[in-house]
Amino acid sequence: MKNVNMLRAIMFSVLVGLSYGQVTTDTPYKSAAMGALMGSNIAYSVDGSSLLLNPASIGNIENGTVLASTQRIYNQSYLPHSILATVLDLPSGLGKLGLSFESMSVSYQDRTLSGETALGLSHAFNLREDRISSLNMGYTLKYLSIDYGQSAGVTGDGSDGMDLGSATAFAVDLGFQATLSKRHWLGVVAHNINRPMIGTGSAAFNLHRDIQAGFSYAPTQQVVTSFMLVSSPGFDTELHAGLEYGLNTFFTLRAGIQSQPNRFGTGFSFKAKGIALDYALLTHPVLPATHQLSLAYDFVDPF
Repeated sequence: MKNVNMLRAIMFSVLVGLSYGQVTTDTPYKSAAMGALMGSNIAYSVDGSSLLLNPASIGNIENGTVLASTQRIYNQSYLPHSILATVLDLPSGLGKLGLSFESMSVSYQDRTLSGETALGLSHAFNLREDRISSLNMGYTLKYLSIDYGQSAGVTGDGSDGMDLGSATAFAVDLGFQATLSKRHWLGVVAHNINRPMIGTGSAAFNLHRDIQAGFSYAPTQQVVTSFMLVSSPGFDTELHAGLEYGLNTFFTLRAGIQSQPNRFGTGFSFKAKGIALDYALLTHPVLPATHQLSLAYDFVDPF
């Protein structure tokens, strides 16, 4: 009975995602750094997940970087999610370029019931800069696709079912980031500002839109605190908060919380010789915890 209730809770969560997701399912924490901080670091982020958080924040990355991340949502083997992202320096004055690939699927007995992908192209550039402050702007152009797989068919396992088709959409994110004295950061991002719609006919629906605004403050070189508010049409405002503490040049601890629903995240980052290994654990008030693992590499200046 306990396993049946857990399965019902997981399916309910997935169906909620279908109603307002990025493709059809929204995974808000796409990397270990984002998960451990509960996404509160929208104003300040210096790894490859920056372009998935706020495209304007990729201006913080001094040189190029590449990031790969994986997780099983709610620790379920049939809900794998993975990303691959890279940020590159453009020639002087042109800013930063980011590329991302996101994949998620739902499977049952070695058969894929649905598959989702998102391809992103991000660009960030400086609007204003002086001795102690700067203002960056960034945008992301996204191609979103979902393959609905096959129906159950006569056998009930999908082997002789009908092809349920696929759907695509294009979306645009817009973000801004301001820095003061390299200790205070403000960030704002609006997702899906073009009101994208996916599907056709009675099955068509608008993708989820929201506005996120955050603030980060570094009281010392070892500590960064972050706060963020998320406002979405038809949903309660969410509060996110996070803390990073650098024990030394190699090891960093992270923790974060969020409301609506109440969740807690924690994790760490180990970095040496340009290679960073990140881990995060995300709790949920009803469902099992999610484990995230990310691996990143920082390039030497490519130009």
